[in-house]
Amino acid sequence: MKKLKVLQVIGGGEIGGAERHLLTLMRLMDRERFTPELLCLCRGPFAPQCRQEGITTHEVIMRHKLDLTTVAPIRRLIRKQDIDIVHTHGVRANLVARIAGRAEGIPVVTTFHSLLRYDYSSQAEAWVARVLTRLTNNRTDRFIAISGAVKEDLIAMGVAPDKVQVIYNGLDVSLLVPGDDPGTVRRKLGILPGQRVVAMVGRLHAVKGHVYLLQAARQIVTQYDDVVFLLVGEGPERQQIERTVEELGLSDKVIMTGYYPNISELYPIMDMLCLPSLMEGMGLVLLEAMYFGVPVVATQVGGIPEVIIDGESGLLVAPGNSEALAVAITWLLDDFYLRQRLIAGGRQRAQEFTVEKMVHHTEKVYAGLVSR
Repeated sequence: MKKLKVLQVIGGGEIGGAERHLLTLMRLMDRERFTPELLCLCRGPFAPQCRQEGITTHEVIMRHKLDLTTVAPIRRLIRKQDIDIVHTHGVRANLVARIAGRAEGIPVVTTFHSLLRYDYSSQAEAWVARVLTRLTNNRTDRFIAISGAVKEDLIAMGVAPDKVQVIYNGLDVSLLVPGDDPGTVRRKLGILPGQRVVAMVGRLHAVKGHVYLLQAARQIVTQYDDVVFLLVGEGPERQQIERTVEELGLSDKVIMTGYYPNISELYPIMDMLCLPSLMEGMGLVLLEAMYFGVPVVATQVGGIPEVIIDGESGLLVAPGNSEALAVAITWLLDDFYLRQRLIAGGRQRAQEFTVEKMVHHTEKVYAGLVSR
C-alpha cells in the first residue's frame, strides 16, 4: 500500500491545546503508512517548533481571517507535495484548506477542538466563526470531535451524526518532561515555605472563568492564610484579571506566571488544580494534573464530565458559581482522605486517555477515507 501524505493545516499563531494535540499526532503517526506535513496560516511559534521536530513544515500566511487569496497557493502546495489527505484544525484552516482540498479532489478531515460559540470575546465574532464554518462544512468528508459535547455542537450546526466520530485527546506523557525541583520552582515563583497552592492552567480568556476562581479565592483567604492561587497562562484578558485581583484585595495571594514554557514542573508544587471554565471541549490539562497526582476541581460543562467522574476522579461544580467553587476547594483543603481518594481515582482515569488510542483511531479515519 502506498504511504499516504497527510497535510495538517492550522493557524499556528500560538501554542495552545489544538497545537499540542496536533504535534503529538504528527510525532506518533505510523511512518510506515503515513507521512505528516504541516501548513501554518499565521506567523507564530508553532512552525519553528515543528521544524525542530523534523516535520516538513510550510507557511502560507493569511493577511486576515477571510483571506481567500490563500486558497490558490494551498492548492499548488497540495499538488507539488502530492498530498493524499487534508486535515484541518480551526476556523482559518477550515475556511481555506477545506476549499483547497475539495477543489483538488482529495479527502478532507476536520477536527473540532472546542465549541466555537465560546471561543470568542464577543457574540458577533462567535457568530461569524460559526457562519464561516458552516459554509465549508459540506467540503469535509469526515469530522472528528474531541468529546461527545463537541459532537453534539456539530450536529446542532447541521452536520450529519454519521459523519462525526468522537476521538478523545490522549495524554502524551513524553511531553511531560521534568524541570527544576519543587523547592527551586517555589522559590522562583515567590511561594513561601508552608503555603498551599491552588492552581489554574489556561489561557487568560473569559471562557476559562478566572473571575469565578478569584471570587472564590476572596472567600477562601479569609479562612486560610496559608493558601495562594497560581494562575498559569497568557491571553487577552490579562489586564482585566489583574484589575480584578487588585479590586478583590488579592494582590498578595495571587501569582500570575504568564506564559510558562514547562508546565510539567509546576504540577509537583500544586495542592490542587481548578478549571472553572464556562465551556471546555475536553480539558487536557485535567488529565495532566491527574497523571501527576494532583486532585482536581472543575466545572460540569462541555466534555469535562466525560473526563472527570464526580467524587471518584475529581470534584465537579456548576459553572459560573463562585460559592460552589469555594466550597469544593475548602472541602479538598480540609479532607486529607478525600484528596487521597481523588488522587488515586484520577491517576487511574488518566490512564484511559492514551495518545496511542487517539493516533490509532485517527489513522483509521484516514485509511477508511482513502480506501473508500
